Amino acid sequence: MDFTSVKQIYYAKTANLRGKRINLVAKDDAKFVHLVPLLYIVFGIEAMPFLHVWFALDYYRTLYNEGTKNHVKSIDPLLVRRLEVVFQLSRFRNHRLMKKVNAVLSQHPGKKLFQIPEPVDIEKVLVDAKALGVDPSKYLDETTDEDDLVQCTNEWCLNQNAACGKASDNVQVITDLDGTDWLVLIVRQFGPGRAQLAWAGGFVDKGETFTDAALREKDEETEMLLSGDGDVVFDITTTELKPVKMMDWDPRAKLVEGMEVGAVVTHYMFREA
Repeated sequence: MDFTSVKQIYYAKTANLRGKRINLVAKDDAKFVHLVPLLYIVFGIEAMPFLHVWFALDYYRTLYNEGTKNHVKSIDPLLVRRLEVVFQLSRFRNHRLMKKVNAVLSQHPGKKLFQIPEPVDIEKVLVDAKALGVDPSKYLDETTDEDDLVQCTNEWCLNQNAACGKASDNVQVITDLDGTDWLVLIVRQFGPGRAQLAWAGGFVDKGETFTDAALREKDEETEMLLSGDGDVVFDITTTELKPVKMMDWDPRAKLVEGMEVGAVVTHYMFREA
């Protein structure tokens, strides 16, 4: 399977809920909310800004490891392998943007530059992408870089913060009656990452845990409404993912010491009542 066949499979396809319809409502700083097939992210058909794809990788790798440990049918290992490739592509894109941010910072005396982490072996990643049928083009495309650069070097960002930033995301997954996974992704209204697909998420407020912030941001930015006929219900599982600190998580000049980001997965699994 490759990205072209995935496009054909999901063209005009919607989640199978047998008579139920999902209305996704965008709120706060989410411009739109979309239900996106997981495989669109896995195969690079749709890209996510910065390192948002990390938590998809972390969650599905965890499910794969749990299934292997318990000797039950679980996640396709190729899905995890493809997500690993997409994650490396997103790191490559991030490093490109960080270098552009540094070029602006170097023109402002006293501003600290980003220390670029170990570079991605992009030639190897592209070989792996080709072998696995992943489309790397959206991560190699520099079309959105200019807008991201402006948003990473505006007046607010140039007032650098000596501390590491903290944020939290909510990874919302819907499994329909066919067993197909769909991701609830917002289209960001503001930069950096403006008009790009991302999880609902934001900065951790004072006194909040990563989990508190993730659940608050989910409710602030998205709402899922079910309507229509159909004897269908869903179960919800909530999984806390371990916070990670990455120097290149969100390359805003203000956060030159990096970002520590946590996440909570809210997984809706639909079934017949």
